[in-house]
Amino acid sequence: MNSPEPSSPGRVIVAQTLTPVAFAPFGDAILPPDNGNGNGCGNGSGNSSPINEGTAQRFDDLTQLDVSEQGGEACVAIFRTQDGTHVAPYALTMFERHLLGSQSFVPMAQGRILVVVTQGVGAPDEDAIQAFIVEPGQAVTLRRGVWHHPMITIGGADVFVIERRAGEVDCEIARIEGRFVVTL
Repeated sequence: MNSPEPSSPGRVIVAQTLTPVAFAPFGDAILPPDNGNGNGCGNGSGNSSPINEGTAQRFDDLTQLDVSEQGGEACVAIFRTQDGTHVAPYALTMFERHLLGSQSFVPMAQGRILVVVTQGVGAPDEDAIQAFIVEPGQAVTLRRGVWHHPMITIGGADVFVIERRAGEVDCEIARIEGRFVVTL
C-alpha cells in the first residue's frame, strides 16, 4: 500500500452535532435544558429546582468530575486561542489522554470548539476517530483515559476548563500514523 502524498488529506472526518447519545462512549455532553426538542441536559438526571425566589431554574448533576485520583484536585482555568490559531480543515497529528482525571471544556461567549476523540487501550484507535462541534451554551466532560486531540477552537475562543491538578503531570501523548483532517 502506498503512503498518501504529502498534499493528500488522507481520511476526512466530518464533525458531527454534539448529542448526549453520540458522545456517551467518551464522556458527558452537557447541553441546555430540554425545551421540547429532546436534546437537552446531557446525561443529567433532569433534577431541577427553582432558585432565587423563582427567577431561575437550577439543573444539578449534569456531569461527574473525576479528579481526585492520587491526590489530585480540581483546577479551573481558561484556555485562550486567537483567530487563525486553528484553520479548517483541521489536520490531526496526535492524541493525548489523562489516566488520572477527567476534563471538562466549556466554550465561553460565542466560542466554539472541536472535540476529536477515539477509543483505544494502549494507543488511539485510528479507525474509530470521531469529531464533535461544541457550540456556545454546550460543554463536554471527557472521561479519564479517553484519547483526544489537543483542544481545537473554531476561530479564536476562550474556553473554561476544569481538570485535575497534582504534583505529577498526567498526560500521555501518542503521535498518529495516518493522515486525518476534520471538516465541519
